[in-house]
Amino acid sequence: MNATDSIENEGESFRQECYDCFRAASVCICHRFERKVQNQTGVIVLQHHREVTHPIGTARIARLGLETVEVRIAHRHNGLAVAESVPARTALLYPSSKAKTLDDLGAQQMPEHLIVLDGTWSQAMAMYKSNLWLSELPHVIVKPQEESNYRIRRQPKSGCLSTIEALVQTLKVIEPQTEGMDGLSKIFSDMIDDQMAREQAAREAKIS
Repeated sequence: MNATDSIENEGESFRQECYDCFRAASVCICHRFERKVQNQTGVIVLQHHREVTHPIGTARIARLGLETVEVRIAHRHNGLAVAESVPARTALLYPSSKAKTLDDLGAQQMPEHLIVLDGTWSQAMAMYKSNLWLSELPHVIVKPQEESNYRIRRQPKSGCLSTIEALVQTLKVIEPQTEGMDGLSKIFSDMIDDQMAREQAAREAKIS
């Protein structure tokens, strides 16, 4: 873990933050990654700018845990630049009426690259609408194998998944031979456990 000291509350106690996962040192997740998953499918995470330092954002798990991944911050001025660098056979992982279910596709029909939008559902929808080139890509979805484990963030409806959950389930369909996907799910679950314990401890401290 690489950490830096940052001042909390006008010169009170210092808080160490990790440079790599952008979480407080006490709940840093970097040590949980033994080695990166050797995914063959290229992944581009188009991340809403407000998610970059969100304490429980899950794109950091994709960035730290996948070998082939790029995280690009979505700003209004860079959408065209991202669009121009998208390789062939790229699909957008996004629920829409024209999306094809990956589970129903044959091996030759699988995308070689994926774009996933990272943010709240309203943020993801805003990114989709403001980047018209996204609508021109083939759209794919995956059948959720289980309900989201994102216990600390409310999902808008049943079947909705966090970014890392959607990526793990999608990559397991596209490249079932790749090892280590379940390890990323475990890191995600542990991250949520740590955050919930931390928030509970803070509530108890206020009461006492």
